[in-house]
Amino acid sequence: MSERPPDPPTSRPSAGIRRPFVGATVLASFAVTLAVLGPAGTRAGLWGAGVGLGLFRAAVPAAVIAIVAAITDMRVHGRALRGLGVIALAVAASAVPARVWLATRLAPPIYDVTTDLDNPPRYVAVAKLRVPPANPSDHAGDAAARQQRASYPGLRPLVVTVPPARALALAADTARAEGWTVLAQDIGFGDLGRLEATDTTFLFGRIDDIVVRIVPHAAGSRVDVRSSARDDGEDSGRNAARIQRFLAFLAERAATEPARTPTP
Repeated sequence: MSERPPDPPTSRPSAGIRRPFVGATVLASFAVTLAVLGPAGTRAGLWGAGVGLGLFRAAVPAAVIAIVAAITDMRVHGRALRGLGVIALAVAASAVPARVWLATRLAPPIYDVTTDLDNPPRYVAVAKLRVPPANPSDHAGDAAARQQRASYPGLRPLVVTVPPARALALAADTARAEGWTVLAQDIGFGDLGRLEATDTTFLFGRIDDIVVRIVPHAAGSRVDVRSSARDDGEDSGRNAARIQRFLAFLAERAATEPARTPTP
């Protein structure tokens, strides 16, 4: 009886050998999912802002682990192009969460910012929307004012060389161009012009309230702005950035208007 010939060699890898870049790709894809799902679920009302922010921030460590795994696989298996593709995916997933985290760390822990800390513009239309547990419509107080002065010393009123009625119209145009929802716009509210609006953040759909106050000035008009988060205890600097951007655009619009003769 003849012996049974040996089995032919197989090209299949042994079960113990890990396929390169599988783990890194899964982790990078998971980081993308976290970065998208956290904000999207919050905006859809599936969970609160705390849960959404936690998922969003978790994209950063997931992406870091994916990058480390991809670099390890590149050293062991080569295939640099595939490894770089996984790294690029991980970096893209973590870029925005990392930037938001850094902004939160660098910004003061306040939610209410204004160009006039001595006499902050007050909410009227917005006050009706600030029902508990929302933040109160009154300014956040002296502690917030001290932190604002230390963090945003350049946040000051804008003086434009147009009369208050025209300044209010330009402010309304600028607000709508910024995507704000205007709630009130009137001139002669006492001795001033007033514009109130809301703005919604892109990522998490957080609502901020804004009031623009315009009073006569020897050169034309003085514009003060207050912007504050309706529900958040801190704003990661977005309200100060919003005011600065709004005043810069308003100044550009006002600069194209005919100059007003200063009052003697």
